[in-house]
Amino acid sequence: MGAAGPVGVVIMARSPSDPRGKTRLLRQVGVGRAEPLRRALLLDTMDVVRSLEHTVPWLAFSPSWATAEMAEAGDGAFHLLPQRPGSLGDRLIGAFEHLFLAGYAGAMIIGSDLPTLRVDALRSAFLTLVAKQDPVVLGPAEDGGYYLVGLRSPHPELFEEIPWGSDRVLSATLAVAESRQLQTTLLPSWYDVDSPLDLRRVAADSGEEGKRTKAWVRAQEPT
Repeated sequence: MGAAGPVGVVIMARSPSDPRGKTRLLRQVGVGRAEPLRRALLLDTMDVVRSLEHTVPWLAFSPSWATAEMAEAGDGAFHLLPQRPGSLGDRLIGAFEHLFLAGYAGAMIIGSDLPTLRVDALRSAFLTLVAKQDPVVLGPAEDGGYYLVGLRSPHPELFEEIPWGSDRVLSATLAVAESRQLQTTLLPSWYDVDSPLDLRRVAADSGEEGKRTKAWVRAQEPT
């Protein structure tokens, strides 16, 4: 597939300085200033993407005024793409359409709160995109959604009329894929960071991933 075009890995990210990110989690933790946590989650997730070979990394970001901030975070290694306005489905469609119109032979999109995700999951998605003709690759999240979606061609129907924010996102997406007779490959399940329990799981993780988020959690512990 290399001759046909590159494979992109897109992180869908809200800028750390945007006060709308992770507000519910921070209220539960009892910490008022959320930007350091949002930045740690994003940078740790970016480190996972950086370690994947043979792919091109992207940041699809919002809000649009955060270009300079996201360029600094990407440090020249990530291409930047402002997210399309609208629902999460609209934004996913927009990111895929952008890469395919730019000549990419495959693309996968992940969230920005996966600090301990193993690069092997991304590598498995990449190998599936290389090997299969028109696959749908999904990484199931433990909350009923998915942490990764990968495609080799546009399938906007996968992102339309999906109950975003519910525990039926994955099942609804699988149902659409089955109705369109699309080949679906499921990766190992993983978790994104949405609760204090998730933060404790990050802190207890024995891998090298997530060092900034782990440091943030340690800094909140009583001395």
